[in-house]
Amino acid sequence: MLTVLLVGLIFVSYAAKSQPRPANFGYIEKGDSMEFIFGQQKTITIGNQVIVLKDRFSEIMVVNVAGDFNFWNPRDVEFIAVMGNDKIFRLTIAKNKIGRKGESRQFKFVINQTHWVEPPKDAPNQITGKDRNTNLIINL
Repeated sequence: MLTVLLVGLIFVSYAAKSQPRPANFGYIEKGDSMEFIFGQQKTITIGNQVIVLKDRFSEIMVVNVAGDFNFWNPRDVEFIAVMGNDKIFRLTIAKNKIGRKGESRQFKFVINQTHWVEPPKDAPNQITGKDRNTNLIINL
């Protein structure tokens, strides 16, 4: 059932409209490192299906970050996010493991090493390529 429901997840928006909108979605710059963040959104999209995250959260065993910096490998052990007490998955990694200063890199979150989560439609740091895949962008 998770496979069916996770096939179309998409990030939608933050819970409260009054919260300030981040300049980028899915990460925070922290000096010489980047912190990838997953779980703060209300809904996600996998394939064509929108899923209410809180209703399916218990089915998430692992969240990976996959991108052009790790050959889009959804099983890369260096890019596994860890869930905190706040039920948010985070991964802090050195910028030099992602790329060089001035470069832009693309990434997605992957649930249970199988389900690729689409960027939210309103994410300011998304790009759709010629292959019609939409990814998040991180600027180094």
